[in-house]
Amino acid sequence: MLRDITHSSNFLLLLALILSAFTFLWNPLDFPPLKYEDGTYVGRAMHVLVAQTPQEGKFYDHPYFGQLFLAGILFLTGYPDSLHSSAEGDVVKSIEELWLVPKLAIGIIGVTNTFLVYKISERLYSAKIGFIASILFAIMSISLLRTIFLESLQLPLLLSSIFFAVSIKDSKTENHTERNLLKVLISGVFMGLAIFTKIPVFMMIPSVVFLILTNNNKKVKTLSFWLIPVVLIPLIWPTYAISHDQFDQWLNGIYWQTHRQSAETPLEADRQMNLANSITKNFLKMPLLFALGFSGLVFAALKKDFFLLLWAIPFLVFLYFIEFVSEFHIIPLLPLLSISSARLIVGLSDMVTFRKIANILPFFIISGIAVFGLLGVTTQLTTHGNDDKLEATAFVTRYLNDNNGSNVTMIANHLYSWIPKYVFRLGEDYRIPEIDPIETGLKINKSIFVVDDTFRSIMSGNDEIGERLRNVYYAHTKNRTTTAVEVGPIKIILPELPSFYNGSKETNEINLLSSKNNWKLMGSGLLSHSNGTLTILVDTKGTDKVTRNAILRTQLNNLTETPLLLSLSYSSNSTQEYDTFFVEIKETGSQKRYFKSPLKNTSGNETTQLFSIPSEIVGKPTEFRFRLNIDTPGEHKLVLKTISIINPIYQHHPVIK
Repeated sequence: MLRDITHSSNFLLLLALILSAFTFLWNPLDFPPLKYEDGTYVGRAMHVLVAQTPQEGKFYDHPYFGQLFLAGILFLTGYPDSLHSSAEGDVVKSIEELWLVPKLAIGIIGVTNTFLVYKISERLYSAKIGFIASILFAIMSISLLRTIFLESLQLPLLLSSIFFAVSIKDSKTENHTERNLLKVLISGVFMGLAIFTKIPVFMMIPSVVFLILTNNNKKVKTLSFWLIPVVLIPLIWPTYAISHDQFDQWLNGIYWQTHRQSAETPLEADRQMNLANSITKNFLKMPLLFALGFSGLVFAALKKDFFLLLWAIPFLVFLYFIEFVSEFHIIPLLPLLSISSARLIVGLSDMVTFRKIANILPFFIISGIAVFGLLGVTTQLTTHGNDDKLEATAFVTRYLNDNNGSNVTMIANHLYSWIPKYVFRLGEDYRIPEIDPIETGLKINKSIFVVDDTFRSIMSGNDEIGERLRNVYYAHTKNRTTTAVEVGPIKIILPELPSFYNGSKETNEINLLSSKNNWKLMGSGLLSHSNGTLTILVDTKGTDKVTRNAILRTQLNNLTETPLLLSLSYSSNSTQEYDTFFVEIKETGSQKRYFKSPLKNTSGNETTQLFSIPSEIVGKPTEFRFRLNIDTPGEHKLVLKTISIINPIYQHHPVIK
């Protein structure tokens, strides 16, 4: 019975697709962490739908089919109108729904890629190799392929080109000849579109040419049908630039793409964006796939499998000679590594003398790999890695909506700007730090900065973009009164406005320091709650670590507008800098944490901090905690003068210097 199952091609394919549906479609908003590339290409797809043109400004970095492809998917779903999203009310929910559609689309593309990996392997080798390759691909590659990179959008085009090439069968009958020509033409169209998505994949042309010639009795005339779309389709990109008198910008964009580096000097080898570091970083993420895959290429060389070698070697040589190679540039090799790994596993199993063992050994091996891989995948898929970024987007969307028409400029990467810009059409001036030629001394009356890790990395760079961004940032924050809102590690710098609240909505502010709220101190110390002030005083004599919590158990209701804002005015003082203070929101009676953020050691001076907090605390039994972690002797004090939940978020509030 086991033998019948393992030889059932349809059953093995179904099993692989079920597994890939789990890995690519489970919790699409949680893993992996959203990157600026996600926002870049969804934003460009929305630009296509809104502006009816694939070119955004004068910056030429990549060909157009990636955004056209994704725009077509969004258009077919009626996006975004079909979601009835709003920049008022529960904005966080709207942001999550708007992100869900493109993330589901990239997940479905991942499942499609799994199908193509199986069918290519089955036709070239066997159903057994197809099954093992597709399982490896579905489990091992999700850390890259669940992100909306251009390579993720390109991969089904490349695999479709290969699939139609392997489907060609040599035949002398006229009917089969016509079918072969059609398959050759379709394969060429898909390869042309793949190159029109991102250029480096043109180095995989030799592998597809090899398939066409070997499957079609080396008929060079047939190959010409394949080459026509492969050459003509990518030429649309430079032709567009020439027609708009922007060929110089096109050349500059290509040069910038291949020469940008994060390292300041060649001596910083670990920071160089090159092939060696790219392979190393991906190996650390997918050690089993890379170890088996490259070993499989050695095995392919011994077996004279020219298809796999022509897929890998020209592409790797090309990446070696260009100066900028990131982790995602390796994506076109992931199917190859999966197939070569499967060939290696089956090839070594076939060397076993006992045929029954040789037949089932690959399935035992892949079962062990699958169980091991799924344990790691499940942990990743249940990690909430994007809450802060979704809330930050919701925050700036609400802000721009409440201040629409105020001539506010938003300076942030696409991750936070594409929704307010293209979905809600809020404001007109958006600057993208990683690509925008932000002029030195740019005069903008009001500006929003969304400062995340990407923003900080760009601003710290020694290139022209970093210098210009620093100048603009410091010009708008130094010696100016601004408001900073913290969303986890993300800081949103808002302009000074006469008022956050324009009087058109009712004020809904919950004062957690009111006399009706009963704060309690866990552990020894002094807690005073009087005259609208909460004071926590802890005096320690030893150096053992001591934790004290001031706790308020409450339930927040009737808060319908999100995101919520937590406003704290406080002073803190401790004997050492490494004594820490935290504010934390947990669910009463459980370990579930909604929010946690450190507080500053202000040396007794009063300060104010604003935090965006999750809307899921509404209607839940909640604990608000102020925690002191102390491991030095002496007196430690935290004085809180304002603890309030503001909803809606934009009301008159003291600005922060």
